[in-house]
Amino acid sequence: MRAGVAKIDITPQAPVGAFMTGYTAGPDMPAAGVHDPLYARTLVLDDGSIKIALVALDLIGLNPGRLPALARSEGIDHVLLAATHTHGGPLVLNLYEPYGEFRNWPEGNPYLTWAEEQILAGICAARDATEPVAMAVGRGTADIGFNRRQLIDGKVEMVWHQNHDRSHDWGPVDREVAVWRIDRADGGPLALLANYACHPVVMGRDNALLTADFPGATMDRLETAFPDALPFFLQGGCGDIDPYIDVQEDFAAVESQGEELAQSIAEIYRGLKDGAGALEVASGLSWHEIKQTCARFFNPDQVSELAYGVLRVGRDLAFLALPGEPFVELQLDLKARSPVQHTFLLGYTNGYCGYFPTVQANREGGYGADSGGTMHVEPKVGEEMVEKALEVLQA
Repeated sequence: MRAGVAKIDITPQAPVGAFMTGYTAGPDMPAAGVHDPLYARTLVLDDGSIKIALVALDLIGLNPGRLPALARSEGIDHVLLAATHTHGGPLVLNLYEPYGEFRNWPEGNPYLTWAEEQILAGICAARDATEPVAMAVGRGTADIGFNRRQLIDGKVEMVWHQNHDRSHDWGPVDREVAVWRIDRADGGPLALLANYACHPVVMGRDNALLTADFPGATMDRLETAFPDALPFFLQGGCGDIDPYIDVQEDFAAVESQGEELAQSIAEIYRGLKDGAGALEVASGLSWHEIKQTCARFFNPDQVSELAYGVLRVGRDLAFLALPGEPFVELQLDLKARSPVQHTFLLGYTNGYCGYFPTVQANREGGYGADSGGTMHVEPKVGEEMVEKALEVLQA
């Protein structure tokens, strides 16, 4: 197996006045500036027959758009665009439509077109830098998030901004952190990819500075600790998970929770040495795409087609990549039932189609389960996608 990495800045070139998204769905929230840069971090994997680019993006999400075709023209077979889901990034999606997007700002030099070109440059740079690698996977825990749904007499009350002292345990949480370590053939570090499920909403709607939120702070700490390994944050199924200290007006909690998560990741990463967690990758790469037609949430007479899939890396590592906001219960179910030793979920990947609750959560109600402008598909779809992925993994 060969791998290469690259890091490209995708902060808007003219940040002051750049439209932000996360707490609004349209061009009505201009940025006052930049708190921390936004990046596209790219890993290209090449097994000799297939090249796959996995791009971690400091964005709320990103539809595939032109990028698959552009990448194919550069010799890349498949692209996975995995957004961290920061709520302090630039406006690229129309959150109120499945696969909706904004391509028309600023006039004359649209941000989204420019960002795609930057991402493609990063993919090409990573492709050109591939070299033989060894891989390992480790697991540990981190505790920076809580389930924001409180069940009272069979109904849900949303409890944003109500668990800063970490005293409540309202619902399911996946505190597992998975770390995928990629080293050069000589043992030198190349990349560090961490998968964790928590909404990047430390900063609230009053923030007017572009930011990668806590995933950016986490990556900053890891770059300092491991300067030769490019870190990646791979968002999990965080549809119902918030950070303990959420919707803030200053960045202190971004730094503190980013530091806490980074410490957990660093401990796992350091433990992956001398053969610990080594992966057998001789069996190579595969991307199994699944397309599924489903009814719309508010209008069942309409339908949408979702595209998602399963990435396999060797025999013992797999990812289910979903184009929206999966509830954490789907992630827990996938992990518990998968026949592949290391199976993880990537949310917000290759498009945005709204929330994917469980059927039970839909019955109980609450934002993202039976209400909200980002409810786009029928409630059973999340569980159906997990089932179809398990069929692929068991084949």
